Amino acid sequence: MKRLLIGCCLLLGLGANAQDSGAPPALYKSEAEIMAQLEAAAQASASAGGWSVTISPGVSIRRRSSSVVQYAVVHPYSVEIYRILEGSGTLVTGGRLNLPLAESTDPNLIRTQNGVTGGLARHVSAGDVLVLQPGTPHFFSTVDGDSITYMESRIQITTHPVYYQ
Repeated sequence: MKRLLIGCCLLLGLGANAQDSGAPPALYKSEAEIMAQLEAAAQASASAGGWSVTISPGVSIRRRSSSVVQYAVVHPYSVEIYRILEGSGTLVTGGRLNLPLAESTDPNLIRTQNGVTGGLARHVSAGDVLVLQPGTPHFFSTVDGDSITYMESRIQITTHPVYYQ
């Protein structure tokens, strides 16, 4: 009984110490900070991939401009989740990338300026959520107005690439 009492006291003591150290706080960026960083990135360059602000590894806020050619892309190792924050456009998902492919040094990014054959075109706008499985071709065939902004979570879920080409 004495051993049980000592064991319980030790566990409670360790639990109290673990509680005292606590978990780290959440990562945080205000909307003002995110928008300022997106604006600064847009002023610095024109990019087919748009401009992004990293919130944490694999999670970013991305803005794409209607004035820049949009690449169609595939991420063979990763699932992507989009949450449209502002703006609207037509997102094509599925089908096959049109050849020729553009150069890429990232094995998780296969891209072309020539769009997609087949696929499903959806008009997306603020509040919409899309989940793109590994190997799914996708691109914004049109961006309404000046730009579209969305939260992008890209998570590598496989070590074996998925291709539908």
